[in-house]
Amino acid sequence: MGLMVAMAGFAAPAAFAAGAPAGTPIPNAATLTYSIAGRPATPITAVAPVLVVAEVINVVLTSQDGTLVAVNSPDAGKALTFVLTNTGNGAETFRLARNNVIAGDQFDPTNAAAGAIYLESGMQSGFQPSGPNADILYLPGINDPVLAADASRAVYVLSSIPAALATGATGNVSLSAVSTTPGAAGARPGATLAGLGQGGVDAVVGGSRAQSTVTGGYIVSGISLTVAKTVVAVRDPQGGSLVMPGAVLTYRVVLTLTGAGIAENFSFADPLPASTTYVPASITVDGTARSDGADADNASFAGGAVGVLFGNTPVPAARVIEFKVTVN
Repeated sequence: MGLMVAMAGFAAPAAFAAGAPAGTPIPNAATLTYSIAGRPATPITAVAPVLVVAEVINVVLTSQDGTLVAVNSPDAGKALTFVLTNTGNGAETFRLARNNVIAGDQFDPTNAAAGAIYLESGMQSGFQPSGPNADILYLPGINDPVLAADASRAVYVLSSIPAALATGATGNVSLSAVSTTPGAAGARPGATLAGLGQGGVDAVVGGSRAQSTVTGGYIVSGISLTVAKTVVAVRDPQGGSLVMPGAVLTYRVVLTLTGAGIAENFSFADPLPASTTYVPASITVDGTARSDGADADNASFAGGAVGVLFGNTPVPAARVIEFKVTVN
């Protein structure tokens, strides 16, 4: 039976990845050649014991949201996104758990009714609750993620938000991952677990102590919207400012969003006033001209209405829309 060798120089979990795969044999042989009286003698070879690379168990979790995820109060099925990475050098299985009670926030999110944790299915990036690309409900001890060395997998924590929370209130959730190798999680770096590594080699606990925890959070957005519409110019056929047949009216609409978070699928629609006709190519958004067709820009005129699609809009924000009509 060959000797097992542990990889030395443990670093922080994200400092290095797999390196030599667990179970890699390291043979070594030395050969001595010489001559006697000018004639080559039989070479002498010494073969060292074959060393085998042990499995280093390391793991890191990272949050992918960048900022607090905006929610309403109450709200349901709001996802936090994390990535689990095996930074060791062998295949490893990890057990996941969430903690909703984190000190320093203003409320405790709860496990969503549809499930607490989901694993990325690989069919479509981002959390998919249903359909052909739906992600996979995580069941501890049943479908614990198994990751090859250097492999990663997205993990989603799905939460419900309590009612009657103040705008700006934050609630945090932590996600933890631990190696399922017996004795690994929490052990001191460098601890050896005889025969418990990939393929029966020894396992060595890395700098992460075979576990990782990271926190993500929610913020109650409390988004409010105000709309102000005015006529900022009137130009009649004689060059004056009387509202009469043929006069051109310039409408200005100011949309103001206050609070915090993201206004999802934010859009604007304004049917033309009765007895008026739209002036072609007169739409501007934040001072920039837009075309009338449903094309690459975000504005259009169709079905007797001016429309603007803003999409997911960070709040606070303000948008100014102008367009012209002719009095019939």
